[in-house]
Amino acid sequence: MLYRKTITYLSLLLLCLCGVFACTKGNGTDNQADKLDRKPMLTHYADEYVLPGYDALLQDLNALKDKATAFTANPSATTLAATKSAWQEAYLTWQTVDMLEFGPAEDISLRSYMNTYPATESKIEGNIALGSYNLETFGNKDAQGFPALDYLLNSQSSTGTIDLYTTNAQSAAYKTYLNNVINKMIEKVSAVKTAWGTNRDAFIGATGTDAAGSLSKMTNAVVLYYERFLRSGKIGYPVGAMTGTPLPGHVEAAYSPELSKALAVKALESYIAFYEGKQYNGTAGTNGMKGYLAGIGTKDNGVLMADIISQSLNEGLTALNGLSGTLKDGVSNNRVAVLNVYDKLQGSVALLKVDMVSAFGISITYVDNDGD
Repeated sequence: MLYRKTITYLSLLLLCLCGVFACTKGNGTDNQADKLDRKPMLTHYADEYVLPGYDALLQDLNALKDKATAFTANPSATTLAATKSAWQEAYLTWQTVDMLEFGPAEDISLRSYMNTYPATESKIEGNIALGSYNLETFGNKDAQGFPALDYLLNSQSSTGTIDLYTTNAQSAAYKTYLNNVINKMIEKVSAVKTAWGTNRDAFIGATGTDAAGSLSKMTNAVVLYYERFLRSGKIGYPVGAMTGTPLPGHVEAAYSPELSKALAVKALESYIAFYEGKQYNGTAGTNGMKGYLAGIGTKDNGVLMADIISQSLNEGLTALNGLSGTLKDGVSNNRVAVLNVYDKLQGSVALLKVDMVSAFGISITYVDNDGD
């Protein structure tokens, strides 16, 4: 693992030096980014991805609320299965907007309420036993959101889960907690969606390349997401890429192992679509980050850096799709294959964080403290 970390450091250092001394392998003209109109790109992302993305998530969360309400009113195998299915659908949709932690989502730290994992069972059970809790507090971030719902719905057999909500002495408290967690998620996403409606014009109008500009804020958010929450969170930490110690309990959706890989695939597919400028509904477009980078003209050995990044990201997706079995089992019993996926994902980090950012004429403003 030390060898892997050393190689990673040296690779990133070399790429950074190349960026400093060779202007990331040569742009068409030195300040081409300054000559491009960024407003169409920002308009595209606000209107054709961000707003419809949060609309889709809210729709799925409200559907989940309806199913959970029916389940807690009449716990049965049928209502439980419907609630689990709605939870899974909403969790997959979350993967399409998780990268959007800029603007209103950053202001309220949306991700921390929605997907802090692994969930801490003792906190969830303690809250239920106490009957009094505040889901706004930092200490409860790992006792709510999709991971907490995974625990509340999937940590036991269907029969055992139904017993929790029927014959258990605290069945009423379990019902209340389940519904409160879902309501908090809807509350937070609704607040972000409303704020985007109010702040849309300001986002589109902040066309500069300084740290206060929308390009810088958006790019930093999506590069950070890829590096820390997709590459490391979904694959690197569980497989122990940085520590050498696998942590199968740290996979996403730990109580639903069959879902973890699907969540990671959906996340990477969505990331590629976002980078390539597709609308939220999947319609192809040209006003995304890829099109903007292609307009700048940065190349490596005659190949547009915009295309090199697409190829690298898709190689990671191919490797991820190629994993057999569940991710949780792979972390424990097939580490070589999972580490290969991590390495493929790692290959895109420098391209995004060094080459693309340099071409955009912006700076990385976040601190990478995940130890790799």
